[in-house]
Formats: sequence, structure tokens, C-alpha cells
Amino acid sequence: MNTPCKFYSFLRATGGNWRNAIFISCDCEVCTHEHEKPCSGFLFTVDECGQVMLLSAESVHQLTGEQVDPAECSAVLPRRSFESAFSKYIEWHTPDPSNCTLHQLCSAWSCGSALIYTQKDVIAPSSARFGR
Repeated sequence: MNTPCKFYSFLRATGGNWRNAIFISCDCEVCTHEHEKPCSGFLFTVDECGQVMLLSAESVHQLTGEQVDPAECSAVLPRRSFESAFSKYIEWHTPDPSNCTLHQLCSAWSCGSALIYTQKDVIAPSSARFGR
């Protein structure tokens, strides 16, 4: 998994600020999917092509040093509500229905399936580069 690339694409989709994402709370005291500790939630957004993007709150903390506070996000969605609203997407994009759907969606989304950028996207216009 290439997290820095994943994080850049995620930030691009959220307008440069992870707080513009929707926080999905796990609501598990004990992980029912045998993870060592309950997860601290996930940040959810959709890119301009409609690609669902999930990033764990732990990843954001590791990359930025900032602790994700659900109250700072644009909205908070319980896990069950997310799974209900995206049931068909989950059915088609998670290989193991017995495993955690959020972890599967988070790990399935990688740089290989992220946006393909053109040179125009990567290189800023000269006026932007020199502050004109």
C-alpha cells in the first residue's frame, strides 16, 4: 500500500483539508473482525470521477501528527448507515463479506486505482508558480 500517494489523492478530493471528509465511526468496543484494537474510524470522500475513497483515521494521524476529531469533519456517519447506503457498492468491491468492509474498502483503494493525472494537473501554470 502506498499511503503517501493515497493521502495526496485523498486530500485532492477533499480540497486539501481532510476535515472536509465525512467521518465514519466504527462504534465497536471490541473489534468483531479480530483486529488488535478497535479502529478510530475512517474518513470518507468521493473524487471527481465518483470513486469512493476511504482513509483510516490512524493513517491521517501517522502522516500529519494530527488526531482526527470527528466533530471537526463535515459530517459524522455511523458505520451501519454507511453500510446501508452503500450496500451494493460494498457487495461489488469487497471480496470477503465476513471481513470488515471498511478495512477492505480502505486497503483496496490504492495508487494503482487512483486518479490518473495529466501533466497539466501536475505542473502548475507559470503564473501560479511565481505568484503573479
